Amino acid sequence: MTLALVPGQAELYSTFLLGGEHYAVPESCVREVLLDSAVIHVAAAPRFMRGAIAVNSKPVPVVDLGPRLGQAFRSTAARTVVFVVEVQRDGQPMLLGLTADVVGNQVHLSSRDVVAAPSFGTTSPMDSFIAGMGRHGEGLVLLLDVDRILSSSELLAAEEFAACAELSPSPPSDRNLRPV
Repeated sequence: MTLALVPGQAELYSTFLLGGEHYAVPESCVREVLLDSAVIHVAAAPRFMRGAIAVNSKPVPVVDLGPRLGQAFRSTAARTVVFVVEVQRDGQPMLLGLTADVVGNQVHLSSRDVVAAPSFGTTSPMDSFIAGMGRHGEGLVLLLDVDRILSSSELLAAEEFAACAELSPSPPSDRNLRPV
């Protein structure tokens, strides 16, 4: 979802911590936030993929956001916080899981709270999916463009690998922070 802030109108964002940094995604693209979610490893999956989860009995690829955001590769623990977001792949909606360390608060950001993202350098892929920076409280939060975290070909590969995962449908549980 590209930033489309209307002057004088605030947009709601879901925030999270990852590797000590604050990030946010537009609440309009968040479908679920799963706490302590079991992520199933998918053999030979691309390095950016943590694995897959079942959402409504369908496989959803889970992206390890840390390396995508320039952080060191971390443990691939089987359980983690997962933001399930809707992204667009070639104009079609697709669900994608994004890892997080800690779920933050929902925040309203208006156009006066948002500044353009700085250049992260020519070798950083972050330039393509950091949509801006939001001033919140005493600090800044990096605003992610979820449609650009993975390229179209990476989304296709993630979807295909997730389909190979042996997922057992899990019954609804109280681990869901807030189903949408």
